[in-house]
Formats: sequence, structure tokens, C-alpha cells
Amino acid sequence: MISSKATFISRKKLSVLLLIMLLPAVLVAAPFRVAAISDDAHFSSLMDDVLSVLSGEITDPEAIARYEEKRLADEARGRDEELSRLRQQESFEAISQLSETENTSDSDGVLTLERVTPQFSDVEMEYLLQGNQEAFDYLMLREDLDLLLVADVHEDGLMTECTVYADGEEIHRNLYISSDDSAEFDSLLSALLPRLKDDEVVVRIEAPSAVSLTVDGETASLVRSVIVLERGEHVLRFTSPLYETVEMTIDAEEGLVVSPEFVPFPTSRLFVLTVPYDAEIYFQGLKQDGHFIPDADVPFQITAVKDGFSPLLVQSRLPLDRVNLSLRPAWMENENIVEKAKDRFYTNLLATIISFGCYVASDSLSAIYTDADIAPAVTLFAGVSFVQLVELFDSMFDYYQAARLGI
Repeated sequence: MISSKATFISRKKLSVLLLIMLLPAVLVAAPFRVAAISDDAHFSSLMDDVLSVLSGEITDPEAIARYEEKRLADEARGRDEELSRLRQQESFEAISQLSETENTSDSDGVLTLERVTPQFSDVEMEYLLQGNQEAFDYLMLREDLDLLLVADVHEDGLMTECTVYADGEEIHRNLYISSDDSAEFDSLLSALLPRLKDDEVVVRIEAPSAVSLTVDGETASLVRSVIVLERGEHVLRFTSPLYETVEMTIDAEEGLVVSPEFVPFPTSRLFVLTVPYDAEIYFQGLKQDGHFIPDADVPFQITAVKDGFSPLLVQSRLPLDRVNLSLRPAWMENENIVEKAKDRFYTNLLATIISFGCYVASDSLSAIYTDADIAPAVTLFAGVSFVQLVELFDSMFDYYQAARLGI
């Protein structure tokens, strides 16, 4: 006999399972998990750059189909495991509900590349570097990967030979000069592009590093001066604090190189106001004779220096006509000076209040109890109060000097 508690637990677990099974159909973008492994640190960095260029939405139909097939297989495996568990518990109602559900499809969903870093043992790495298909299949299943890239790299003097496997299939083999991997980057990018993108091409853009790029109104990042775009027309907009804005329309195709003409902004006259005014001014590391700098090309760096004050350095990537620099006295770098003066002032303030309170109390008692000989105590408290009052004014003056004048 099945208890109501057991049935409730089974239904709860069944609901969680169904939620997990239906979750991919609800999500707007599902992760396409990719791992890139190499026995060479430099080549690992190169593969990171390639995947950065290919980041974003996965559009290749074969990659989407492989993802969907894997997801449905995982869903079926989870269903079978849950059915087996329910049969062992004889939860017949839950078994009936699970049997009536159908595998969901996510063919219309959006896949986005997600980088992961799995940990493989030395033995596992050895099999992967050999391109062992069974090792790839097992480890991809264990780590829940949709694409596993493994690069076997060997250096021989000035040359480097590499072999790259994707899911156990050799997709790239090359011999290149170790000190120049630009051609290797282009070759590996061309080999991986068809596995992740559909009808997209690599466009090389020659622009200074200080230039920002938007493509069709969306911010874009260049990696090694390249970007992946869909074939067809695109509007490129280049902005920079150094150059006038450039906007152009291109027709993206294989081998396209975009070389915009950038017109620098005219140089401006810069006025530097320093406090104190007689501080020495250094522009781009060179000492200036005055406060006006006739040709303030950007980006620039200004340093103000004066004895007794802490040096102040400012940088700007934007053209300016005025810069205000207020130097801090060197003593302000030591915060303990002000803190100690403040603590001394408040300590004396408290002591003064107490001493005057004791004087007033003793004087009142002396007036009430005339027979008691309290006069000496009154005289003592009067003297202490006077001395404490002098100490209070002295500490107050020190606090003012430290906080405002730095003395």
C-alpha cells in the first residue's frame, strides 16, 4: 500500500522533473557549452581570441541540430531514470503522468556560446591529444559539452606545429613561425567559423585602438582587428575623442578589409589652473613655462608639483580647454595628525565639563553645609577647572590648526 506522504513526494519530484524537461523551451537563449583545451598556454590564449570573435548567437544549422539531438537524448535518459525510480517505489499514478508527457522540442530556440573550463586528468588529456573519439564522446557527455576543442602543440625551434580536434575530428593542422601567430589565428578562425556560424564572414577593420565601433547601432568589439558579420549590408560608425566621427555602409563578403579615413580633431589651447597658483606644471612629462599649453593633443597627461604638497596627476582622453588642479598639503596624507588633534580636543572638552561640574557641586554643598570644612575642596576644583579650561582652548586651537592649516 502506498502512503499519501509517499505519493505527495513522488508528485513533487515529478513536477520538478517536468519543469526541468520543459525549461529549455521557455528560455529565450540556451547555452551552447564550448571548451577549448591545449597543452600550450600561448595557443590556449590564441583559441580564446578565436572564440571571442565567434561569441554570441550560434547560427549554424548542423550545430543547432547536434545540440537539439543531445538535449532530447538527455531528456529521454532523465525520463527513463525517473520511470525506473517510480517503478521501484510503485508510484503508479506518477508513472502514468510521466508516461503521458512527450519530449519537448527547442528547434526554434536561440543558442548562445558559453565558455566553460572542465578539469581533465593527465590520462584523459593524453587520449584527447591523440584525437581518441571514444574519449571525446565520454568526456563531452560527462562534462555536458556541446563542442570540445583540443589543440596538440609542439614547438621545434622557431617553428610550431599544431593539430586541433573538434569533438574528436581533426579540423586544423598547421606549421607556423612561433613568434608570429597572426596567420595561425586567421587559419583557426576560418576552420571554426563554419562549425558555429551560418553564412557569416570575417571582416578585418583597420582602425586605431582609441576608436569605438558600432555595427547597425549595436556596440561591437574587435579582436585582433577582426569581426564576424552576416553577409550583406551593414552600417559602421566609428567614434573617438581623437578623431571626427566616421559613418559608412559596407557589403560584408569574404576577405573584406575596411580602412576608414580618420580626421584628427584640431588641437586646442589648454589653460591649467593650479591651487596654489605657483605650482610647477608638467605636460606629457615636459615642464611648462606657464599655465597655457598651446597644442594640447589628446590623450594627455598633466602633473602639478610644489614643495610641501603632494604631486597631482590627471589624464584625459577628451579635448579640453581648461583643467583645475587643487593640490593637497603633504601633511594631509597623514590622517593621524587631524585625528589626534580631534581626540585631544574632545577629551579636554569632556574633562572641562566634569571639572566645572565638580566645582559647582562642591561650592553648592559648601553653601548648604556651612559647618563642614569643604572650602579646600572648592578651591581645588576651582583651580583644576581653570587649568582644564586653558587646556581646552589650547587643544581647540591645535585642532583648528591641524584641520585648516595643517600645522
